[in-house]
Amino acid sequence: MSENKIVELAGIEMIDAKEAKFAPEKGGYLSLTYKGTEYGKIKLNRALPYRSPNEYICVSDKDGKEIGIIRNIAELDEEQRKTVCDELDKLYYSPSVTRILSAKDRMGFMYFEVETTAGKREFAVRDASRNIKFTDPDSKTSVQIRDVDGNRYIIDDFMKLDSASAKKIEAFLI
Repeated sequence: MSENKIVELAGIEMIDAKEAKFAPEKGGYLSLTYKGTEYGKIKLNRALPYRSPNEYICVSDKDGKEIGIIRNIAELDEEQRKTVCDELDKLYYSPSVTRILSAKDRMGFMYFEVETTAGKREFAVRDASRNIKFTDPDSKTSVQIRDVDGNRYIIDDFMKLDSASAKKIEAFLI
């Protein structure tokens, strides 16, 4: 079954990049003008954040009603692509962990001290078996850690961590 047929059957509106105009608003929000309608305080979400982060970007209005889906942000012109990417980068802020300095279990929480691409960080993880996992269970390379505040940290390639760092986290990657 073709993508067009699936889109038609599901009732999904694919956003025509040539007709979409994204713009920053006051307060850190984003607006969209599309097919003559202006939408304020829109929300963007990646449908496939790890496998295809630049494809199938869901655009919703301020009430959460889906406006449509951007098939691929590469279809947007350079200025629009930058605006959308900047917004997605804010929403999906995920510094890469380069080294795990310490990992301690205290009263049901794991406390981590790590070095990341954004500097040294300390955070706590509740229920490590649910919040430390491979982003793609098939490839078993990239790992996501979600802390108690909902922040995400990514280990781009678990196999490339130094052995001391790998030992501190491998027990959670069953």
